[in-house]
Amino acid sequence: LSTCSCPLIFPRRHRVLSVVGAMTVAREVQAEERMTEVVASSSDSGDDSANSSDGSAEPGKDREPSRGRCCGVGVGFAARRAFKVVGIIVVAITFAVGLIGWPLVAIDSQIFKENLLSVLFVIALLLVILEDHVGVNKAAVMLMASAAMWTFLAAGFHPHDSEQGNEEMQAEMDKSLEEVGRLILFLLPAMAVVESIDHFGGFSVVTRFIMTSTGGRQELLMPMLSLFCFFLSAVIDNLTATIVVLKLLRHTAANDRHVRHTIGGMVVIAANAGGAWSPVGDVTTTMLWLAGNISVGATIKWLFFPSFAACVVPLFGLWLQLRTCSIPSTERPSEEVAEQHIPEVRKANVLVLVVGISCILMVPVLKMITGLPPYMGMLLALGVLWFVTDTSSFHKLAQMPYEHQYHDEEIHIGTRPRTPAAFTQAPGSVVEALHSMDLTGLLFFAGVLLAVGALDTSGILDDYAELLRRLCGNSPVAICSLLGISSAVVDNVPLVQAAIDMFEEKPTDDPIWQLTALAAGTGGSILSVGSIAGVTLMSMEGVGYIWYVKNISIWAFLGFAAGIGTYQLELVTFA
Repeated sequence: LSTCSCPLIFPRRHRVLSVVGAMTVAREVQAEERMTEVVASSSDSGDDSANSSDGSAEPGKDREPSRGRCCGVGVGFAARRAFKVVGIIVVAITFAVGLIGWPLVAIDSQIFKENLLSVLFVIALLLVILEDHVGVNKAAVMLMASAAMWTFLAAGFHPHDSEQGNEEMQAEMDKSLEEVGRLILFLLPAMAVVESIDHFGGFSVVTRFIMTSTGGRQELLMPMLSLFCFFLSAVIDNLTATIVVLKLLRHTAANDRHVRHTIGGMVVIAANAGGAWSPVGDVTTTMLWLAGNISVGATIKWLFFPSFAACVVPLFGLWLQLRTCSIPSTERPSEEVAEQHIPEVRKANVLVLVVGISCILMVPVLKMITGLPPYMGMLLALGVLWFVTDTSSFHKLAQMPYEHQYHDEEIHIGTRPRTPAAFTQAPGSVVEALHSMDLTGLLFFAGVLLAVGALDTSGILDDYAELLRRLCGNSPVAICSLLGISSAVVDNVPLVQAAIDMFEEKPTDDPIWQLTALAAGTGGSILSVGSIAGVTLMSMEGVGYIWYVKNISIWAFLGFAAGIGTYQLELVTFA
C-alpha cells in the first residue's frame, strides 16, 4: 500500500467483519488511522498557511475531496483483501480435492483438470503481480500454488490403486524435479560465487574503473553496464551475468533506488538478448544446440545483429528516460562525485576478482569440452574460490586475521563443547558471504518451475503449442513471435521443448530454430517473471511487477519486435 498517494482510512461503518478476522483488521485500522492523522495534520497545516495568505479559502472545504479519495482507497483495500482470500481459498480447495481424492468425476476429467490448473496458475500470477498490495510474498504464493497443482495431478494418476499410475506419476515428478534441481543447483553456487567476490571487495576494482570512466555521470552508467552485460551473458550465461552486473550496479548507484531499478530493468533486457545469440548464453539456446537444431557458427552469424538490435533499441529509450529524470543529480561536478564514490583497491581485491571471474568462465569451457552440465562447473567454481580465500596466504594478503581452528592441545576434557560454526569458521570466510544471500528468489523460481511443470504434465502447454500452430499456419515469424510473447508469462523451457517436438522434421539451422532461440530469449524480458534474469532482479533489487510493467515492458517489447524485424531483414538481404 506504500504506492498509494493519499492516506488510508477504513471507515468504522464498514468494519462488520467475521469474528475470526476482527482483531487483525482492528489493529490494521488503528495503524492506518494513526498514519492518516499524521499525514492529514501535515497537509492541513500546509493548506491553512496557504489559505491564510490570500484569505479566500473557507475552512473545511479542502478536507472533503481528501475524504472521498480516502474512502475510495479503503474500498480498494477491501477489494485486494477479498481477492487474496479468494485466491487462498481456491488453492486450499484444489489441495483438499487432490488430498482426499474426491470427487472422482472432477479428478478424472481432462477438461476440468486443464481448466482448474489454468485458473489456479492465473490466480497465482495475479497474486504475484499484486504482491505489494495483497501483502503476501510471491515465493509463498508460488510454492502453495505449485504444491496444490501437483497434489491434484497426483490424485489423477491413482497411485495407490494402480502400479502403472504410480510409475507414471513418479516419472513426471522426476522429470520436473530434474529441471528444477538443475537450475537451482546452478543458481545457488552462482549467487554464492558473486556474493563471495563482493564480500572480499573484488568488485571494487570494476567499480573504480566504471566511476573513473563515467566521471560520476549516471547517464553513462546505463550504456556501459548494459553493453558489458550483453557480451558477458554470451560468454557465461544470462543468469550469472545478471547477478554480476546487478552487484556492480549496487556499488555504482547505491544511493539512487530509481536509477538502480531502471538500469536493472535494462540489464535484464541486455542479459536475455546477449544469451540469445550464443549456444551457451541461455538455457533455451543450449537446448536447441544439444538437440542438434542449431550450430555454433550459424547461430552467432545470424542472431548477433538481431540480438544487438533487441538490446540497443530499449537501451536508447530507457537512457533518454533516465537522463530526463536524473538531470538535477548530474549537474554536480563530475570530479566531486567521482572522488566521493571511488573505492580503494588492494591486491587481495584484484586476486579475488581474477580468481572468481576465471572460475565463472571455466563453466562454459567445461561444458563444451567434457559435456558436464553447467551446475557442476559452477559448483567447482565455488569450491575453488572458497579454497583460495580460506588459505592463510590470502588472509595475509588481505590483512585479515587468520587462526587455525584445530588445536588439539586447546581441547580439554570437561570443557563445554563449542558449536561447529563457532569452532571452524575463520574471520572473513565465504560462510559470512553465504549468510547475506537472499534465498526467496530461489524459492520463488522453484515454485514457478514446478507450477509450469504441472501445466506441462497435464498437457496444457502441448495444447497451447498446437493452438499456435493452427492460428499461425506455416508462418515461422508468426509462430515464433507468439511463442516469444508467451514466454513472458510461461517459462520458455517447456514452450521451446514443445516447438522442438512440433518441428522435428526441420533441418539444422533452419530459420524456425533460429527464430525460436531469438524469440524465446528476448521475449522473456517483456515481463519480470518471464525469465530467470527478471526474477533475479525482483529478488536482488526488490523490483515490483507493476513497476516493471509501467517502466520497462514497453521498451522490452519494442526491442523484441526490433530483433524479429532485423532477423527478417537479414533473411531478405543475405539468404
